[in-house]
Amino acid sequence: MIAPEYHIRDCVEADMDLIRYLFSVEGFSDLQSPEGIRVAVTPDNTMYGACRLEQGSDGSWNVRPIVVFDVVQGKGVGRALLKDALRLHPDLRLVARGAIEPFYLSCGFERCGWDAIAPEYRAECDACPDKASCGPLPFRSLPIERSFTFLGTSSGCGVPAFFCHCPACEAARKDPSKRRGCTGVALRGHGTTVIDASPDIRHQLNREGIDVIDDFFLTHAHYDHMGGLGEFEYFIRLYLMGTMPFHASDHAIAETLKEYAYMDDCFVLDVMEAYDVREVDGLSIQALPLKHAPGTFGYLITTPEGRRTFYAPDTSDLKPEVIDILKGVDNLVMDSTFWENHGTARSHHDVRQTVHEGIDILDAGHVYLTHLAPHMCEPGVNEIDEIYAYAAQFDGRVIVAEDGMQFTL
Repeated sequence: MIAPEYHIRDCVEADMDLIRYLFSVEGFSDLQSPEGIRVAVTPDNTMYGACRLEQGSDGSWNVRPIVVFDVVQGKGVGRALLKDALRLHPDLRLVARGAIEPFYLSCGFERCGWDAIAPEYRAECDACPDKASCGPLPFRSLPIERSFTFLGTSSGCGVPAFFCHCPACEAARKDPSKRRGCTGVALRGHGTTVIDASPDIRHQLNREGIDVIDDFFLTHAHYDHMGGLGEFEYFIRLYLMGTMPFHASDHAIAETLKEYAYMDDCFVLDVMEAYDVREVDGLSIQALPLKHAPGTFGYLITTPEGRRTFYAPDTSDLKPEVIDILKGVDNLVMDSTFWENHGTARSHHDVRQTVHEGIDILDAGHVYLTHLAPHMCEPGVNEIDEIYAYAAQFDGRVIVAEDGMQFTL
């Protein structure tokens, strides 16, 4: 493996002497603590650069400053630090020397008015004796398009299941475009958040060109949703050279770590309670309790613009209090395990139940059918084909999810 030349981590007290020297070049000489500072360092802890994020009196988050050592300029360190900063706070402001305007324009920023800059930073700039030669310019980050990608759309066996010769599995053997891996999704913005790690996740990530994961959420601790977690070990140890945030219920985390005890040092464990909210890469992600296995959550994902997507790959009928929260949701991505009701209502949905809840009860903008299991079919019936035919009557409002399918959050 070709390890990255440097990685980005939180600043620690041992870094501060070098940080104070580095930042003093930019006129920041009053640093008291490592809070808000991220550093780019090599595996042997040689520092390449650093970025400090500070919240202004108006509530805005500001880059103050970003500095890279001269000897490593041109290696993309500054861009990497900015991308890391945008993942933490997507709406960023900064004031920079006029001469480096092209750099910030190429990194997803735009010129803005001085009224977008916190008053204390404007005053600081006005009082600077070097203002005339510096030619300071205000910038703010541009909004970005955020995507939701289906990594997999099948239940635990996949399609085709190695042991199954139903019409859907036979069709998938003949036509690779009809194959489905176990369910999981990726949310992509400034960073990448993965929800569920199926046993197929290595192939899914490679297919989608995902080579970095910033956050991981788990819906529940069943094999088809966490059986690929071991694929993350060497990515975390050798590439990140740090830890990965792992968000889930207490039960889901405990059960997962029974299987992956050797990875307990790979994660920053975040135990979520029902209805807790986490802010990740500019998204608000709320854990909503589901009736499935103990500790199962669905995740309500809300963009800065207020668009809402609910992801619930394994659930029976939704709880009344969850329905109240979800009414009018823009996108409902939900368990549609069975075409016919096989008496599994206690733990799963069938397709018609998902559509009924999505359209008649929640009035969702779009309903995506996922976690499909076509194996328990009547002789000669391709249940996947039946599901597509059924969905077609809803004029595009009901969509059969496919591996690799994307939509904009």
